[in-house]
Amino acid sequence: MISVPESALYWVLSAIFVSLIAGSIARFIALRKAEEKKRRQRLASLRTWWMLAIAVSAGLLAGRLGICLLLTTASCIAWSEITRMFDARAEDQLAIRMGYGLIAINYLLILIGELSLYVVFLPVSSMLVLAVALLVRGEPKGYIRSAGGLLWGIMFLGYGVSHAALLMILPASASGPLGPAGWFLFLVILTETDDIFQAIVGRLFGSHKRHRITPTISPNKTWEGFFGGMLVIVILAPIIAPWLTTLDQQAGPLSLPASLQPWIAPILAAILISCAGFFGDINMSAIKRDAGVKDSSNMLPGMGGVIDRVDSLTMTAPVFVYFLSWWVT
Repeated sequence: MISVPESALYWVLSAIFVSLIAGSIARFIALRKAEEKKRRQRLASLRTWWMLAIAVSAGLLAGRLGICLLLTTASCIAWSEITRMFDARAEDQLAIRMGYGLIAINYLLILIGELSLYVVFLPVSSMLVLAVALLVRGEPKGYIRSAGGLLWGIMFLGYGVSHAALLMILPASASGPLGPAGWFLFLVILTETDDIFQAIVGRLFGSHKRHRITPTISPNKTWEGFFGGMLVIVILAPIIAPWLTTLDQQAGPLSLPASLQPWIAPILAAILISCAGFFGDINMSAIKRDAGVKDSSNMLPGMGGVIDRVDSLTMTAPVFVYFLSWWVT
């Protein structure tokens, strides 16, 4: 559970922080003449990025235990945010408290390496336990809305996000320059980079908003931003894959020529992550629209709440894990 990190991990984390320093300097320069409100918001977002980078780095250095603790905390906070967003009834409180316990057990199964039990535990137990916890309150009014909302929330924010921690015990992600930590970093870097560049490219080339993808759910999502983000991580994935994973060495089930191996798997992973990240993002945007809120909370200055930060990961993590299990032999 607790192991000494690969020495190469220190170099990779150092490179990430150097990039963060460079990005911070660039942001300070870009904001010199910005209006005060925009400047405060962007600097608050920058501080939050530093906090998140430090938290993720500490988790990686602590190995499986660190990542499980980090994501358990994130999932539990996100669970709290979503139950507040859909205005849970007084009768839902027992089910909500049970949800925290189910999420913790879900990550505990990853921590102790119970892969086969993990796969079925949360989908089955949440369906049964949450239903019983709602039924014992004896109030049918609003039951289906609460049951559906709670099950929806725990499956995405508990089960979906926890697939990122699953990379720490999967046989397919056991090898590589950094061990399981490298696969985790690969997923997180591509997911967050795609998020960032979808927004940047969307602002640069889609300001006219004529090419909106989902005008009602997320008006700022444009086709320019979607393909711009995808293009960036399609280029990035083959570059970082050899440093973090063994994807560049895997022919996969397609029996590709050796000359294509370093490219095809990372590019396929990037395309899947980009598509899944988009749907993860608008999935959470839909629930926020329905609840009438812009951000899930104000816990992360400049970014909103934890849900706003893990929304893409709710889908990219499962998609990447299942792609990895299929591709890597």
